[in-house]
Amino acid sequence: MRCHVVSAMVLLLVPTLAHGQSVLSCGASERPSSLMETLKGEFRDGNFRAFLEKSGRYLAGEVANYDSYFARMDEIFPNGFDLCQTVLVRQEEPGFRQEIVLYEADAISGPISLFLTSVVVNGREELLYFNFNSSATAILEQLR
Repeated sequence: MRCHVVSAMVLLLVPTLAHGQSVLSCGASERPSSLMETLKGEFRDGNFRAFLEKSGRYLAGEVANYDSYFARMDEIFPNGFDLCQTVLVRQEEPGFRQEIVLYEADAISGPISLFLTSVVVNGREELLYFNFNSSATAILEQLR
């Protein structure tokens, strides 16, 4: 009897834990990048200004161009997204990483794809490039 109760509790908790974990990390890779996870979370939560500000020194000058990047996103997704999922992680040594993340919300019928490229220079990871689009094809064309 005790075994059945424990089994039932495990079956009830596993989907909740798995769902909570994927929502928090957008499906982090085996070797997650702290920078990428931070940026993916800011984007998911609709904190687009924080996303840009935390991108690092290579994109620091782009904060002044915030509206050209994110004004429309602020209008459509003021509360961020309901779901995110990392669908590609490409890492090449010594310090190159690309990730594609899909974001979904009730406000749109399909996902927004976010493409991130980071590099490690002098031991510090910095975002080198990002792009987002409602067309997955446009994002996939950027893979090299």
